[in-house]
Amino acid sequence: MRIALLLTASLALASCAAADMNVATAPSERSIEADVRYLASDELEGRQSGERGYQLASQYVADRFASVGVQPGAADGTYFQPVGLRIMRPGPMDANTMTLSGDNAPKLELGTDYLVDGFVGQESGVIEAPLVFVGQGYVDPRNGRDDFAGIDLKGKIAVAITGAPEFLNSEERAYFNGQRSREMARRGAIGLVSLLTEKSEERYSWDRRLTGRDHATSATWVGEDGKAYDPREGMVAYAVLNPAAATRLLDGQPMSYAEAIAAIDEPDARLPAFDMGMTARIAFQQKFEDVTSRNVVGVVPGTDPELKDEFVVLTAHLDHIGVDADEEGDTINNGAMDNATGSAILIDVARRFAMAPPRRSVMFVALTAEEMGLIGSSYHARNTIVPKDSVVANVNLDMPMLTYEYVDVVAFGAERSTLYGAVAKAAKAAGIEFAKDPFTEEGLFTRSDHYSYVREGIPSIYVATGPGNGGFDAFGAFLAEHYHSPSDEVELIMFDQAARFADLNFDIARNIADMGERPVWKKDDFFGTVFDGPMKD
Repeated sequence: MRIALLLTASLALASCAAADMNVATAPSERSIEADVRYLASDELEGRQSGERGYQLASQYVADRFASVGVQPGAADGTYFQPVGLRIMRPGPMDANTMTLSGDNAPKLELGTDYLVDGFVGQESGVIEAPLVFVGQGYVDPRNGRDDFAGIDLKGKIAVAITGAPEFLNSEERAYFNGQRSREMARRGAIGLVSLLTEKSEERYSWDRRLTGRDHATSATWVGEDGKAYDPREGMVAYAVLNPAAATRLLDGQPMSYAEAIAAIDEPDARLPAFDMGMTARIAFQQKFEDVTSRNVVGVVPGTDPELKDEFVVLTAHLDHIGVDADEEGDTINNGAMDNATGSAILIDVARRFAMAPPRRSVMFVALTAEEMGLIGSSYHARNTIVPKDSVVANVNLDMPMLTYEYVDVVAFGAERSTLYGAVAKAAKAAGIEFAKDPFTEEGLFTRSDHYSYVREGIPSIYVATGPGNGGFDAFGAFLAEHYHSPSDEVELIMFDQAARFADLNFDIARNIADMGERPVWKKDDFFGTVFDGPMKD
């Protein structure tokens, strides 16, 4: 089947080559459809990273890069950047327990009140240490708040309310939510007790957390030295408590759970950090599995002698979530929209650049393990193959909603850097408006692969089809009915809209690659400050 589809795509490209260059460098709806149909076929078994289906998909993309004239971009002269993955699966529930001791220590029941799991550092073990309350673990020099003030966390277990303050915008809130456990580890904590809130329960209920616990997996990448990347090094285990149990845990403490919940979202709040006068013993067990996957990397060299050593990196995650072995009926999560579409558009954009190279060089990366937590992009952003300071921008393609005729786009990150002009110019040429993020609660800016490059200080954008002309309802319907489901099939996709989206992203990338000045963060931008400025840790 793969050979037949490759032949179909090659015939389409040959037909284009026979026309004049303007036609040849237009988006190819036919090629995009052929690529999506193969990448979302049952033969690829849901493209799970490290599995046979993903290997087939990555070979296909490499073959397609070669067929359209994109040069190999990996360090060994091939298209493949190996990525070692450490996959972590939970051990038996009854092997993951927490007991509390101390004068005010409540008796908590596993499953009913709390759940336990391990971080990256150890496969199994036991930690026993005093509990220290640290608010939300929120530190922000802009407003002088430091939830750790006056407390020593070294060798202790932090107790923190989940999330980040609601007065922050959604993107900053997502950053601080992800940063808090890293900050705890940096300050010497060996474990975390995370207190859920009613709002967090609304988004992901305790019942869902409990029933999904045995199937939950997480992952990290393993470097060439054999060491797993651990952003929370030293912190090895954690427990989560539901709101009822959290209330009991803070009963009789200097600040109650209700008082803390009322205070955390106030901009001028100063939550006290305090020793809780009790000790937790957390036993945890998980199973590590080390597998090898790969990113697919191609390059189109730039034409400007002064700029060709700078790279614009275009990314799309190639992986999906595999097969639901325990289900009945259709068990293959084909991931047509998520993200065979982005991968096929990446190939089409690469083809067009190979025909008409820009001033800067362009790197195209089909990424592994996005579904495991942006792992492939994290690895590539830290191991860029070319010198890291030569990467000037990232443009990411991830699950464009192509079930309707879009009239606007949400350009995540565009306003944060001088990339804005390149995006605005392309949108204007296409007759497309900018729209505000209609799903701010999803924190989308920090949930796709471009964020790995942002974390390395690289200006990055992620363009999504917008809410206009039925887009809001289309996105909501897809999330409710098809997201991470076997029903995410090719039949959902309007390929004329895929071609339009490919054209838009080609123009965006070309505008960036032809910029006279290197892209930079705008002065005082939050992410430029925390990842490439005075707040950088």
